[in-house]
Amino acid sequence: MTDFLEIKCLRKKEQERILEEVEKKIEQKIKDGIFTVREVHEIEHMKLRPLPDILDVQSVYAKLKI
Repeated sequence: MTDFLEIKCLRKKEQERILEEVEKKIEQKIKDGIFTVREVHEIEHMKLRPLPDILDVQSVYAKLKI
């Protein structure tokens, strides 16, 4: 799994620890049958998009520009 997490306020070691925890939880969910390996790969390759409410807030501010 590629590194997908970057939190600029955290040190590299802290980010690595969080990534390890996430990977362990994903592995456990695969073992428990919650996810299949294929589903994890599909999720891994999904393109993330902003939530609609965030887009709405940005458009409100764009309209307020004078």
